[in-house]
Amino acid sequence: MGELALKHLREEDIRILVRHADPERRANAAQRICRTFRDSPLSESELQLAHDLLKFMAKDAMEMVRRALSVTLKNSPDLPHMVAMRLAADVDNIAIPLLENSPVLTDVDLIEILKSQAAAKVIAVAKRPKVSGDLVKAIVRYGDSRSVAIVAANDGAIIDAETAEDILEFYYNDDLIREAMISRRDLPVSVMEKVITIASEEAAVFLDRRPELSSAQAVNIAVRARERASMELIHENQSEKELREFSLHMAQMGRLSPSFLIRAIGLGRMSVVKHSLAVMAGISSNKAGLMLFDTGPLGLSSLCKQAGLDDLCTRIVRAGCAIYRDLEISGIEYDAHYFQTLMLERTLTLPFNIPEPDKAWLMDRLDAADKVAA
Repeated sequence: MGELALKHLREEDIRILVRHADPERRANAAQRICRTFRDSPLSESELQLAHDLLKFMAKDAMEMVRRALSVTLKNSPDLPHMVAMRLAADVDNIAIPLLENSPVLTDVDLIEILKSQAAAKVIAVAKRPKVSGDLVKAIVRYGDSRSVAIVAANDGAIIDAETAEDILEFYYNDDLIREAMISRRDLPVSVMEKVITIASEEAAVFLDRRPELSSAQAVNIAVRARERASMELIHENQSEKELREFSLHMAQMGRLSPSFLIRAIGLGRMSVVKHSLAVMAGISSNKAGLMLFDTGPLGLSSLCKQAGLDDLCTRIVRAGCAIYRDLEISGIEYDAHYFQTLMLERTLTLPFNIPEPDKAWLMDRLDAADKVAA
Protein backbone atom coordinates (compact mmCIF):
# COMPACT_ATOMS: atom_id res chain seq x y z
CA MET A 1 0.00 0.00 0.00
CA GLY A 2 3.06 2.29 0.32
CA GLU A 3 4.26 4.53 3.14
CA LEU A 4 1.93 7.50 3.67
CA ALA A 5 1.40 10.10 6.40
CA LEU A 6 -1.96 8.99 7.74
CA LYS A 7 -4.01 11.55 9.65
CA HIS A 8 -7.38 9.74 9.81
CA LEU A 9 -6.87 6.18 8.60
CA ARG A 10 -5.29 3.94 11.21
CA GLU A 11 -2.24 1.90 10.20
CA GLU A 12 -3.30 -0.88 12.55
CA ASP A 13 -6.69 -1.22 10.84
CA ILE A 14 -5.03 -1.34 7.43
CA ARG A 15 -2.60 -3.99 8.60
CA ILE A 16 -5.39 -6.13 10.08
CA LEU A 17 -7.52 -5.80 6.93
CA VAL A 18 -4.68 -6.78 4.62
CA ARG A 19 -2.91 -9.49 6.64
CA HIS A 20 -4.98 -10.88 9.51
CA ALA A 21 -6.24 -14.45 9.17
CA ASP A 22 -9.30 -13.98 11.42
CA PRO A 23 -12.25 -12.85 9.24
CA GLU A 24 -14.03 -11.27 12.20
CA ARG A 25 -11.01 -9.08 12.96
CA ARG A 26 -10.82 -8.12 9.28
CA ALA A 27 -14.55 -7.29 9.24
CA ASN A 28 -14.18 -5.02 12.30
CA ALA A 29 -11.20 -3.29 10.74
CA ALA A 30 -13.12 -2.91 7.48
CA GLN A 31 -16.02 -1.28 9.31
CA ARG A 32 -13.72 1.22 11.04
CA ILE A 33 -12.02 2.11 7.76
CA CYS A 34 -15.40 2.54 6.06
CA ARG A 35 -16.67 4.82 8.84
CA THR A 36 -13.54 6.92 8.52
CA PHE A 37 -13.99 7.12 4.75
CA ARG A 38 -17.65 8.11 5.25
CA ASP A 39 -17.26 10.63 8.07
CA SER A 40 -13.76 12.14 7.94
CA PRO A 41 -12.20 14.73 5.59
CA LEU A 42 -9.43 12.66 4.03
CA SER A 43 -6.42 14.12 2.28
CA GLU A 44 -5.95 13.38 -1.41
CA SER A 45 -3.40 10.66 -0.68
CA GLU A 46 -5.58 9.14 2.06
CA LEU A 47 -8.57 9.19 -0.26
CA GLN A 48 -6.66 7.26 -2.92
CA LEU A 49 -5.53 4.75 -0.31
CA ALA A 50 -9.10 4.42 0.98
CA HIS A 51 -10.36 3.67 -2.54
CA ASP A 52 -7.74 0.95 -2.88
CA LEU A 53 -8.78 -0.49 0.48
CA LEU A 54 -12.48 -0.49 -0.50
CA LYS A 55 -11.66 -2.40 -3.69
CA PHE A 56 -9.61 -4.82 -1.60
CA MET A 57 -12.53 -5.36 0.81
CA ALA A 58 -14.95 -5.98 -2.04
CA LYS A 59 -12.78 -8.92 -3.14
CA ASP A 60 -12.37 -10.44 0.33
CA ALA A 61 -13.30 -14.11 0.37
CA MET A 62 -15.30 -13.78 3.58
CA GLU A 63 -18.86 -12.49 3.40
CA MET A 64 -18.69 -10.67 6.72
CA VAL A 65 -15.95 -8.38 5.41
CA ARG A 66 -17.85 -7.54 2.24
CA ARG A 67 -21.06 -7.05 4.25
CA ALA A 68 -19.30 -4.63 6.62
CA LEU A 69 -18.39 -2.58 3.54
CA SER A 70 -21.93 -2.78 2.09
CA VAL A 71 -23.78 -1.89 5.28
CA THR A 72 -21.47 0.93 6.38
CA LEU A 73 -21.36 2.68 3.00
CA LYS A 74 -24.87 1.88 1.73
CA ASN A 75 -25.85 5.58 1.76
CA SER A 76 -22.51 7.07 0.78
CA PRO A 77 -22.44 9.14 -2.40
CA ASP A 78 -18.63 8.73 -2.43
CA LEU A 79 -18.51 4.94 -2.71
CA PRO A 80 -16.60 4.18 -5.93
CA HIS A 81 -19.03 3.10 -8.64
CA MET A 82 -16.99 -0.01 -9.50
CA VAL A 83 -17.14 -1.15 -5.86
CA ALA A 84 -20.89 -0.47 -5.66
CA MET A 85 -21.51 -2.53 -8.80
CA ARG A 86 -19.41 -5.43 -7.53
CA LEU A 87 -21.31 -5.48 -4.23
CA ALA A 88 -24.69 -5.15 -5.97
CA ALA A 89 -23.88 -8.28 -7.97
CA ASP A 90 -22.85 -10.15 -4.82
CA VAL A 91 -24.99 -12.54 -2.75
CA ASP A 92 -28.26 -11.14 -1.40
CA ASN A 93 -26.96 -10.53 2.12
CA ILE A 94 -24.37 -8.12 0.72
CA ALA A 95 -26.19 -6.71 -2.28
CA ILE A 96 -29.49 -5.76 -0.63
CA PRO A 97 -28.25 -2.84 1.55
CA LEU A 98 -26.74 -1.22 -1.57
CA LEU A 99 -29.72 -1.95 -3.80
CA GLU A 100 -32.13 -0.45 -1.28
CA ASN A 101 -30.14 2.71 -0.61
CA SER A 102 -27.05 3.51 -2.65
CA PRO A 103 -27.20 6.83 -4.54
CA VAL A 104 -24.17 5.68 -6.56
CA LEU A 105 -26.19 3.11 -8.53
CA THR A 106 -27.90 4.61 -11.59
CA ASP A 107 -31.17 3.55 -13.18
CA VAL A 108 -29.16 1.85 -15.94
CA ASP A 109 -27.22 -0.11 -13.31
CA LEU A 110 -30.34 -1.12 -11.45
CA ILE A 111 -32.26 -2.17 -14.55
CA GLU A 112 -29.39 -4.48 -15.54
CA ILE A 113 -29.59 -6.04 -12.06
CA LEU A 114 -33.38 -6.38 -12.35
CA LYS A 115 -32.95 -8.38 -15.55
CA SER A 116 -31.53 -11.20 -13.42
CA GLN A 117 -35.06 -11.57 -11.98
CA ALA A 118 -33.51 -12.44 -8.61
CA ALA A 119 -36.53 -11.99 -6.35
CA ALA A 120 -34.74 -10.54 -3.30
CA LYS A 121 -32.83 -8.03 -5.43
CA VAL A 122 -35.93 -6.88 -7.31
CA ILE A 123 -37.71 -6.36 -3.97
CA ALA A 124 -34.71 -4.38 -2.69
CA VAL A 125 -34.88 -2.01 -5.67
CA ALA A 126 -38.64 -1.65 -5.16
CA LYS A 127 -37.97 -0.41 -1.61
CA ARG A 128 -35.61 2.43 -2.60
CA PRO A 129 -36.61 5.87 -1.26
CA LYS A 130 -37.03 7.08 -4.83
CA VAL A 131 -37.94 4.81 -7.73
CA SER A 132 -38.13 6.42 -11.17
CA GLY A 133 -40.84 5.65 -13.69
CA ASP A 134 -38.38 3.60 -15.78
CA LEU A 135 -37.41 1.53 -12.74
CA VAL A 136 -41.06 0.91 -11.87
CA LYS A 137 -41.68 -0.36 -15.41
CA ALA A 138 -38.67 -2.68 -15.09
CA ILE A 139 -39.89 -3.98 -11.72
CA VAL A 140 -43.30 -4.75 -13.25
CA ARG A 141 -41.57 -6.51 -16.16
CA TYR A 142 -38.98 -8.53 -14.26
CA GLY A 143 -40.46 -8.84 -10.76
CA ASP A 144 -43.11 -11.03 -9.20
CA SER A 145 -46.31 -10.03 -7.39
CA ARG A 146 -44.44 -9.34 -4.13
CA SER A 147 -42.08 -6.80 -5.69
CA VAL A 148 -44.95 -5.15 -7.59
CA ALA A 149 -47.00 -4.86 -4.38
CA ILE A 150 -44.01 -3.28 -2.61
CA VAL A 151 -43.34 -0.72 -5.32
CA ALA A 152 -47.07 0.03 -5.57
CA ALA A 153 -47.10 0.85 -1.85
CA ASN A 154 -43.92 2.93 -2.10
CA ASP A 155 -44.86 6.63 -2.13
CA GLY A 156 -41.40 7.40 -3.46
CA ALA A 157 -42.09 5.42 -6.64
CA ILE A 158 -43.32 7.25 -9.72
CA ILE A 159 -46.24 5.32 -11.23
CA ASP A 160 -47.81 6.98 -14.25
CA ALA A 161 -51.27 6.16 -15.56
CA GLU A 162 -49.96 3.77 -18.25
CA THR A 163 -47.90 1.76 -15.77
CA ALA A 164 -50.75 1.71 -13.27
CA GLU A 165 -53.04 0.31 -15.98
CA ASP A 166 -50.45 -2.37 -16.78
CA ILE A 167 -50.21 -3.35 -13.12
CA LEU A 168 -53.97 -3.73 -12.87
CA GLU A 169 -54.09 -5.75 -16.09
CA PHE A 170 -51.30 -8.13 -15.06
CA TYR A 171 -52.45 -8.51 -11.45
CA TYR A 172 -56.21 -8.24 -11.89
CA ASN A 173 -56.99 -10.69 -9.08
CA ASP A 174 -54.26 -9.75 -6.60
CA ASP A 175 -55.94 -8.15 -3.57
CA LEU A 176 -52.64 -7.04 -2.01
CA ILE A 177 -51.59 -5.13 -5.11
CA ARG A 178 -55.02 -3.52 -5.48
CA GLU A 179 -54.92 -2.38 -1.84
CA ALA A 180 -51.42 -1.01 -2.34
CA MET A 181 -52.56 0.91 -5.43
CA ILE A 182 -55.61 2.33 -3.65
CA SER A 183 -53.43 3.58 -0.79
CA ARG A 184 -51.27 5.68 -3.11
CA ARG A 185 -51.69 9.43 -2.84
CA ASP A 186 -50.77 10.11 -6.49
CA LEU A 187 -52.77 7.44 -8.29
CA PRO A 188 -54.63 8.94 -11.26
CA VAL A 189 -58.35 9.12 -10.58
CA SER A 190 -59.15 7.20 -13.76
CA VAL A 191 -57.03 4.29 -12.54
CA MET A 192 -58.53 4.45 -9.06
CA GLU A 193 -62.00 4.29 -10.58
CA LYS A 194 -60.96 1.19 -12.51
CA VAL A 195 -59.86 -0.47 -9.25
CA ILE A 196 -63.27 0.27 -7.78
CA THR A 197 -64.98 -1.17 -10.85
CA ILE A 198 -63.00 -4.41 -10.45
CA ALA A 199 -63.92 -4.58 -6.77
CA SER A 200 -67.60 -3.98 -7.49
CA GLU A 201 -67.64 -6.77 -10.10
CA GLU A 202 -66.16 -9.14 -7.54
CA ALA A 203 -68.72 -7.98 -4.98
CA ALA A 204 -71.54 -8.73 -7.40
CA VAL A 205 -70.24 -12.28 -7.91
CA PHE A 206 -69.98 -12.78 -4.15
CA LEU A 207 -73.45 -11.40 -3.48
CA ASP A 208 -74.93 -13.51 -6.26
CA ARG A 209 -74.02 -16.58 -4.20
CA ARG A 210 -76.28 -15.42 -1.39
CA PRO A 211 -79.51 -17.46 -1.67
CA GLU A 212 -81.70 -14.63 -0.37
CA LEU A 213 -80.63 -12.28 -3.18
CA SER A 214 -81.52 -12.51 -6.85
CA SER A 215 -78.83 -11.85 -9.45
CA ALA A 216 -80.43 -8.50 -10.26
CA GLN A 217 -80.39 -7.46 -6.60
CA ALA A 218 -76.75 -8.50 -6.24
CA VAL A 219 -75.71 -6.47 -9.27
CA ASN A 220 -77.75 -3.47 -8.08
CA ILE A 221 -76.09 -3.49 -4.65
CA ALA A 222 -72.61 -3.76 -6.18
CA VAL A 223 -73.28 -1.00 -8.72
CA ARG A 224 -74.60 1.35 -6.03
CA ALA A 225 -71.48 0.71 -3.97
CA ARG A 226 -69.31 1.41 -7.02
CA GLU A 227 -71.11 4.66 -7.80
CA ARG A 228 -70.72 5.84 -4.23
CA ALA A 229 -67.03 4.97 -4.15
CA SER A 230 -66.43 6.61 -7.54
CA MET A 231 -68.00 9.84 -6.34
CA GLU A 232 -65.83 9.76 -3.21
CA LEU A 233 -62.72 9.71 -5.40
CA ILE A 234 -63.23 13.20 -6.70
CA HIS A 235 -63.62 16.44 -4.78
CA GLU A 236 -63.69 20.15 -5.38
CA ASN A 237 -60.06 20.71 -4.37
CA GLN A 238 -58.59 18.51 -7.08
CA SER A 239 -56.80 20.08 -10.02
CA GLU A 240 -58.55 20.98 -13.24
CA LYS A 241 -56.40 18.38 -15.02
CA GLU A 242 -57.48 15.60 -12.63
CA LEU A 243 -61.15 16.58 -12.92
CA ARG A 244 -60.93 16.62 -16.71
CA GLU A 245 -59.21 13.21 -16.78
CA PHE A 246 -61.83 11.78 -14.44
CA SER A 247 -64.66 13.02 -16.65
CA LEU A 248 -63.01 11.66 -19.80
CA HIS A 249 -62.52 8.30 -18.10
CA MET A 250 -66.17 8.18 -17.02
CA ALA A 251 -67.21 8.96 -20.60
CA GLN A 252 -64.98 6.17 -21.96
CA MET A 253 -66.56 3.77 -19.46
CA GLY A 254 -70.04 4.81 -20.63
CA ARG A 255 -70.89 6.15 -17.18
CA LEU A 256 -71.07 9.89 -17.85
CA SER A 257 -74.86 10.04 -17.72
CA PRO A 258 -77.71 12.25 -16.45
CA SER A 259 -77.83 10.00 -13.39
CA PHE A 260 -74.17 10.72 -12.67
CA LEU A 261 -74.78 14.48 -13.00
CA ILE A 262 -77.77 14.40 -10.63
CA ARG A 263 -75.73 12.58 -7.99
CA ALA A 264 -72.80 14.97 -8.37
CA ILE A 265 -75.18 17.93 -7.99
CA GLY A 266 -76.70 16.41 -4.85
CA LEU A 267 -73.23 16.23 -3.28
CA GLY A 268 -72.35 19.77 -4.31
CA ARG A 269 -69.60 18.60 -6.67
CA MET A 270 -70.17 21.39 -9.18
CA SER A 271 -66.63 21.23 -10.57
CA VAL A 272 -67.36 17.61 -11.47
CA VAL A 273 -70.61 18.74 -13.11
CA LYS A 274 -68.76 21.43 -15.08
CA HIS A 275 -66.10 19.07 -16.44
CA SER A 276 -68.63 16.33 -17.12
CA LEU A 277 -70.86 18.64 -19.12
CA ALA A 278 -67.80 19.92 -21.01
CA VAL A 279 -66.89 16.38 -22.07
CA MET A 280 -70.50 15.51 -22.94
CA ALA A 281 -70.88 18.72 -24.98
CA GLY A 282 -67.45 18.45 -26.61
CA ILE A 283 -66.27 21.89 -25.47
CA SER A 284 -63.55 23.23 -23.19
CA SER A 285 -64.02 23.18 -19.42
CA ASN A 286 -63.55 26.98 -19.26
CA LYS A 287 -66.36 27.54 -21.75
CA ALA A 288 -68.60 25.06 -19.91
CA GLY A 289 -67.95 26.93 -16.65
CA LEU A 290 -68.98 30.23 -18.23
CA MET A 291 -72.14 28.75 -19.72
CA LEU A 292 -73.02 27.04 -16.44
CA PHE A 293 -72.67 30.03 -14.11
CA ASP A 294 -71.93 33.32 -15.86
CA THR A 295 -74.10 33.62 -18.98
CA GLY A 296 -77.56 33.33 -17.49
CA PRO A 297 -80.27 30.74 -18.15
CA LEU A 298 -79.80 30.74 -21.93
CA GLY A 299 -76.15 29.75 -21.65
CA LEU A 300 -76.97 26.94 -19.24
CA SER A 301 -79.81 25.70 -21.45
CA SER A 302 -77.52 25.73 -24.49
CA LEU A 303 -74.82 23.81 -22.59
CA CYS A 304 -77.28 21.14 -21.44
CA LYS A 305 -78.69 20.82 -24.95
CA GLN A 306 -75.20 20.35 -26.42
CA ALA A 307 -74.56 17.72 -23.73
CA GLY A 308 -77.67 15.83 -24.83
CA LEU A 309 -79.63 16.27 -21.58
CA ASP A 310 -83.42 16.10 -21.52
CA ASP A 311 -85.66 18.80 -20.05
CA LEU A 312 -85.90 17.20 -16.58
CA CYS A 313 -82.15 16.86 -16.17
CA THR A 314 -81.63 20.41 -17.47
CA ARG A 315 -84.02 21.75 -14.81
CA ILE A 316 -82.23 19.76 -12.10
CA VAL A 317 -78.86 21.12 -13.25
CA ARG A 318 -80.24 24.70 -13.22
CA ALA A 319 -81.75 24.22 -9.76
CA GLY A 320 -78.54 22.62 -8.46
CA CYS A 321 -76.48 25.58 -9.67
CA ALA A 322 -78.92 27.96 -7.94
CA ILE A 323 -78.72 26.03 -4.65
CA TYR A 324 -74.93 25.90 -4.83
CA ARG A 325 -74.63 29.61 -5.56
CA ASP A 326 -77.08 30.58 -2.79
CA LEU A 327 -75.06 28.62 -0.24
CA GLU A 328 -71.80 30.10 -1.50
CA ILE A 329 -72.95 33.73 -1.25
CA SER A 330 -74.80 33.33 2.04
CA GLY A 331 -71.80 34.65 3.97
CA ILE A 332 -71.89 31.61 6.26
CA GLU A 333 -68.73 29.53 6.71
CA TYR A 334 -69.94 25.95 6.21
CA ASP A 335 -67.67 23.00 6.85
CA ALA A 336 -67.53 20.50 3.98
CA HIS A 337 -69.76 17.94 5.71
CA TYR A 338 -72.54 20.43 6.54
CA PHE A 339 -72.37 22.00 3.08
CA GLN A 340 -72.87 18.58 1.50
CA THR A 341 -75.77 17.82 3.85
CA LEU A 342 -77.53 21.07 2.84
CA MET A 343 -76.99 20.30 -0.86
CA LEU A 344 -78.50 16.84 -0.40
CA GLU A 345 -81.48 18.11 1.56
CA ARG A 346 -82.31 20.88 -0.89
CA THR A 347 -81.80 18.69 -3.96
CA LEU A 348 -84.15 16.04 -2.54
CA THR A 349 -86.87 18.66 -1.87
CA LEU A 350 -86.83 20.07 -5.41
CA PRO A 351 -90.32 20.02 -6.99
CA PHE A 352 -89.17 17.65 -9.75
CA ASN A 353 -89.66 13.95 -10.31
CA ILE A 354 -86.06 12.94 -9.68
CA PRO A 355 -85.64 9.37 -11.01
CA GLU A 356 -86.21 6.86 -8.22
CA PRO A 357 -82.74 5.21 -8.41
CA ASP A 358 -81.10 8.63 -8.07
CA LYS A 359 -83.45 9.72 -5.30
CA ALA A 360 -82.71 6.50 -3.40
CA TRP A 361 -78.98 7.01 -3.88
CA LEU A 362 -79.12 10.60 -2.60
CA MET A 363 -81.27 9.56 0.36
CA ASP A 364 -78.72 6.89 1.24
CA ARG A 365 -76.01 9.53 1.23
CA LEU A 366 -78.08 11.88 3.36
CA ASP A 367 -78.78 9.09 5.82
CA ALA A 368 -75.05 8.31 6.00
CA ALA A 369 -74.29 12.00 6.56
CA ASP A 370 -76.85 12.19 9.40
CA LYS A 371 -75.25 9.16 11.08
CA VAL A 372 -71.82 10.78 10.90
CA ALA A 373 -73.23 13.99 12.39
CA ALA A 374 -74.90 12.07 15.19
